[in-house]
Amino acid sequence: MIRLAFPGFAGTPVELREALRRGRLSPKGLPVLLVVEQALAQVPEDLRARAELLPLLAELLVLKLSPERALTPKEEGEEAPIVRVLVDLSETVAFLEERLRRRARLLPVAPPPVPKPTLRLSPKALKEAARPFRKAVLALPREGFGLKEAWERLKGFLRGRVAFHRLPLRGWGERVVGFAALLEAHRLGLVRLHQEEPFGPLWVEAEGALEERLA
Repeated sequence: MIRLAFPGFAGTPVELREALRRGRLSPKGLPVLLVVEQALAQVPEDLRARAELLPLLAELLVLKLSPERALTPKEEGEEAPIVRVLVDLSETVAFLEERLRRRARLLPVAPPPVPKPTLRLSPKALKEAARPFRKAVLALPREGFGLKEAWERLKGFLRGRVAFHRLPLRGWGERVVGFAALLEAHRLGLVRLHQEEPFGPLWVEAEGALEERLA
């Protein structure tokens, strides 16, 4: 269960929602950056790479970068987007942790052995052939990877209907930034995102030409 604490409040995201609804706390007094960092810090490391959390984590990062959007409901009577995402994140983390606890009681079964392919080159020849390539890779500078870089990488792979987990994103960090880029592309009408069932695969589908760059 995620807990938040800042001047004037301490409790869960659900309790934060009730405090805002009952007027005990003003939305203007909600420190967006602080609550986002507290929520992210409480997501267990073994859950961060799970596909179920990626949309929520990406939305939190987007709201962290846009505090005015985080506190402005789309329609009158709606709660602030930051509160909705925090509640959803807390409930999803609790659900996944409980599922992991239940699965921990099951005895794992080893998969059948995978047949080893026959090498056409000896290990020594492969090592010699890979040496110049390894030197070239190690010499490459570390690149920045933001929304624009993620979009430039992804749009070449968006041909037809593509599953999010099939896109060329390495590790938890790139997946979150890549999903944030797809959220922005969806807002601009460049892609369509849909999920056929809860916790099922996320599908990405291009909506026309993809040559436009993200702002």
